Amino acid sequence: MKLQTGYFSLFQVFEFALGNPEMPSFKNKELQSQYSKLISNTIASVPSLPGWYLWGKFNDMGWWETVYLGKAGKAKTFSLHTRMYDELREECIAFWAEVYGREPIIKQDRKLYDDKHRDSTRSLRKSGSRIVLWIAVEDPISEAEIKRQEDFLIKLYRPTHNAARWNASAEHDYLTREIEQAIEDELQTLMRASRSV
Repeated sequence: MKLQTGYFSLFQVFEFALGNPEMPSFKNKELQSQYSKLISNTIASVPSLPGWYLWGKFNDMGWWETVYLGKAGKAKTFSLHTRMYDELREECIAFWAEVYGREPIIKQDRKLYDDKHRDSTRSLRKSGSRIVLWIAVEDPISEAEIKRQEDFLIKLYRPTHNAARWNASAEHDYLTREIEQAIEDELQTLMRASRSV
């Protein structure tokens, strides 16, 4: 199976949040437009292909910790590129909460959306992430296989916020091993790059 891998840092998003205490929303079109441009630049290298992605960080010991693991389907509207754009845009509360604190940002979110019930729990679970690593599949792959491999990867990488979905009986196969090797190679590249900075 032909795979592509890559990653992007979330630090520019945090810098943007630091310079803009108001979260981007439909109520401030100019800010929303600036943030959209930042997101587009951040994910420029992410292809419009199916695959998987890991939100995470390196801990104080230098070990990779996966915070959240997800999948993207085959349709262009569900590709890795589209999924990354949508998550960075729609779940920006996670970044602003890290910069300004959870409670003030949850209050701001409620005010922006006129106290309509919006469950920001899923978005806030991504707090703590610093990097998003992605794995794209160039060869034909079914939606069922994308989902099946996601289950294997969740078991393997044990993301802190997919815990309810750990499938202890999931059996790894040759494709899982290829994906795992691609992830590990990308993590090594990332570690080398961070040491040279």
